[in-house]
Amino acid sequence: MSDSTSGRSMAAEFSLAKEFLERLVAPALMILCAFLFGTIGFYVIGDGRWSFFECAYMTSITLTTVGYGEVLDQISSGGRVFAMILMWSGMGVTLYAVSAITGFVVEKNLARLLKERKMERRIAALKGHILVCGAGKTGFNVLRELHSTNRSCVVIEELPDRIAFVRKHFEDVYCLQGNATEEEALHKAGIDRASGIICALNNDSDNLLITVQARYINPGIKIVARCEENNLADKFYRAGANYVVNPSFIGGMRMASEMVRPNVVSFLDRMLRGREQAFRVEEVVVGESCALIGSSLSASDIFRKTGLAPISIRRPDAEEFIYNPSQGEIIQAGMVIIVIGEPAQVSKLRQLCSD
Repeated sequence: MSDSTSGRSMAAEFSLAKEFLERLVAPALMILCAFLFGTIGFYVIGDGRWSFFECAYMTSITLTTVGYGEVLDQISSGGRVFAMILMWSGMGVTLYAVSAITGFVVEKNLARLLKERKMERRIAALKGHILVCGAGKTGFNVLRELHSTNRSCVVIEELPDRIAFVRKHFEDVYCLQGNATEEEALHKAGIDRASGIICALNNDSDNLLITVQARYINPGIKIVARCEENNLADKFYRAGANYVVNPSFIGGMRMASEMVRPNVVSFLDRMLRGREQAFRVEEVVVGESCALIGSSLSASDIFRKTGLAPISIRRPDAEEFIYNPSQGEIIQAGMVIIVIGEPAQVSKLRQLCSD
């Protein structure tokens, strides 16, 4: 494990230890202080007439309000005044401590904290993952796609019922309860090590705020933001978003496509929603030290090695894609290759085109 990962794990453990201290150890220390205060107080008042054990026993029956009676002989009026002070103050401390500890155990906070600690340690070890802000209708569909294509992702959601719904459907997806517009939540999710972030909240202002913060924290991160108002798209791009998606616009395009090209829509639906096989349109970037550089598509024999046939490419010095590229096209560093295939096939192509 690297030093940075080890440091993040230690930070997660420190966070847990701090909460554990506040919720359990602090009340226990309060009881201990009250007990010592009473024991020492009775011993001083008795001027050595009573042993520490007798003083401790008197303190115990006082704090617990058992009321067996005075066990210290020849106790003075001052001693009884001290006992009354100890009764009222100690009873409050004891009740608070007992209720805090009982609530912590009964509400299963300990189990929750241990589970959160385990998740935070796993998130601290992630690198190149994707953050999903919001687990509503849009965010849930985003998670389903990322999960089906084996992408590591962390979802940040404020509502507990939505988190429970996500965990029910995707057991291996990391979930953090919190407000995605706050930097603390983004840091917990590992935004500084993430490769991308999807802003899928229902409010455009919140998505814009997340975009600004994400670009500031991680200048190299890829940002995809949801935007309901078309007139705000330029603000998202100026704030640092790489891509802005309008669900209403996409929905309208889909309805029109159903009318004019139903077979194409049916093909895409089966590809995206098929349960038996997860075929996707994927992109692979040729690395700087890829062994295929300088070879033609035909000579690289990509299909035999991966089972994939490039349907489009984009040269590193061009903005437009070349569809149905010829087999004589020369592979270059930085070239983008578009294919349709299963995650396992795409993984093979990524390895083939990597450094």
